[in-house]
Amino acid sequence: MSVRFSILTPVFNREKYVAQAMNSVLTQTFQDFEVVAVDDGSTDRSPEILASYGDRMKFVRQPNRGPEVARDKAASLARGEYLVFLDSDDYFFPFALETFDKVIRYFDSPPLVLANMVFPDTYENVNPATQKSAPIEAFKYDDFLSKTASVSTSCIIIRRSVFEAIGGLRKDSTPQTFHADDTNLVLKAGTQSPCIVIDKPCTVVYRKHSGNSMKNFKAIADGIVRLADAQRRGEYPGGKKARTYIGGRAASFAYGKCWREGARKLAVSLVIRTGATGAGGAMEHHAETLSGTAEAYRAARGRSRMNSPNVRFSVLMPVFNSEKFVGAAIDSILAQTFTNFESS
Repeated sequence: MSVRFSILTPVFNREKYVAQAMNSVLTQTFQDFEVVAVDDGSTDRSPEILASYGDRMKFVRQPNRGPEVARDKAASLARGEYLVFLDSDDYFFPFALETFDKVIRYFDSPPLVLANMVFPDTYENVNPATQKSAPIEAFKYDDFLSKTASVSTSCIIIRRSVFEAIGGLRKDSTPQTFHADDTNLVLKAGTQSPCIVIDKPCTVVYRKHSGNSMKNFKAIADGIVRLADAQRRGEYPGGKKARTYIGGRAASFAYGKCWREGARKLAVSLVIRTGATGAGGAMEHHAETLSGTAEAYRAARGRSRMNSPNVRFSVLMPVFNSEKFVGAAIDSILAQTFTNFESS
């Protein structure tokens, strides 16, 4: 017997948070759903907590293979018309599924829906039992690649038939290489039409804690590089639009996270490895903002302002396959005691 939603939750050592995640689903105002939880080789009390819910959810265990493989396993057990991803350290507001159902009915069963999240620094004011649903505001786009929305695995609602048609999630990722799995999925569905983005209300709470995978900049950067490699192999539809989206994601993460947090070598490496400065648009702007150094990576483009009267020196730096050393070179320029210069 089919249900409207299958909530898919991979779990690995989340004894502190998983009960709240599960309870947030079981107390939804919309009740036509099932929960499929896959324990990914936890060594804490997570399996015990999940087992305590009995027949209120499907619960299976597997050796530790990473959250992407666990999600894919959960999807293989699902019978819902739509698959909804919820991480085991996040939780739903009580009106989340009701909101998703209203949006799906209004837009006549779209293949892909992206929901909005709240990212609180504290949780005193986001108790799901006290939240009230805001009027729904949702936007319809031709497809995902027409709206380069930031996504999280807890924000994706995808029709199960579409998920199966595009091959689901990657089967060969590991606990070390799963990063950017959400982006990989929506890129595989990138030309499915239409794509609906729910702006209001927020339906999911992203929990910030010391174990968040988003804090591992190196792993995320490597994940984005894998996306670029997959695009070059032709694994995503959409051609140039997919390439542009990945480049924008790379440049935004390089500047907005890595560079600003002091991981400058990683930022430079990510821009070079994905070719993020070559696709134009917003990502070109972000890449150039890396203290004006991005154009140095493409010095042959000839944009030096060497004759400008506004600076004493123009430091020219051609770069080719120098990810191991270029960060130190740039740092040495930026650390100069004499600062009347530009870099290109």
